[in-house]
Amino acid sequence: MRSMTGFGAGQADHAGTSVSVQIAAVNHRGIQVQVRSDLRDLALDELVKQEVRAALQRGSVTVQVAVRSQQVLAIDRARVTAAWEQLAGLARDLGAPLPTIDRVVSLVTGERDTTGAGHETLLRSALATAIGELQTQRQREGAALATAFRAQAATVRALLPRLRTAADARAASYRCALQARVGELLKDVTLTAEQLVREVALHADRIDVTEELVRLAAHIDALDALIAGDDEQQGRKLEFLLQEIGREVNTTGAKSNDTALTNLVLEAKALVEQMKEQTANLC
Repeated sequence: MRSMTGFGAGQADHAGTSVSVQIAAVNHRGIQVQVRSDLRDLALDELVKQEVRAALQRGSVTVQVAVRSQQVLAIDRARVTAAWEQLAGLARDLGAPLPTIDRVVSLVTGERDTTGAGHETLLRSALATAIGELQTQRQREGAALATAFRAQAATVRALLPRLRTAADARAASYRCALQARVGELLKDVTLTAEQLVREVALHADRIDVTEELVRLAAHIDALDALIAGDDEQQGRKLEFLLQEIGREVNTTGAKSNDTALTNLVLEAKALVEQMKEQTANLC
């Protein structure tokens, strides 16, 4: 089980150049990636997005890429001066603006502005480290959520026998009261005992929650299995399963007009809602 939120950082260095990556993720139903980079290279931005999408299935992810260079620039004054004179003369002949000194130095030394050229290897290394840290943090938080889920699922399971007992007691009481009421209303009507029992049973079925409790138990078994697993779509599957559990709990509550049963249903609903809120933070 993995949380959707997390943070990671990585850095790679070579020949005086350092590329650092910070990656942060928060909740999002799908996968959304935003890149803020010093490299000013759309191809490398797209590379970052592809790597992140391949590693993370869900979350709103922000990636920051910073580049620092500690290279000492050795300037050949004679070559720079000669280049400046040639470019300045050409600019005058063409009526063009004079070149800036940094552009002349760049042309002579072969240096470029801070772009993605030559940085891809460093970027890949730093990004892999950052993603690894993020995944580790997600797994750590996910493990804590899994512990909470198991405890909540166990509490819901513990409510099942109490729900059955309360439902059975309510059904028996309802049948007796209904039979007495029907008998009173139909005392002047010719009705066999078998017909009376059948009519009472028909109305009593309307408050029977046996099927709902059976399905609820099956859903909780599935919930335990899902929590114990490591499915990549665990969050989405938990969302669906909790919807089904909530539906059975709600149906049980709708059929109940008994205080004891209603209180147990409300307790179960509160636990399910807590789990739903936590599921929103899962991958």
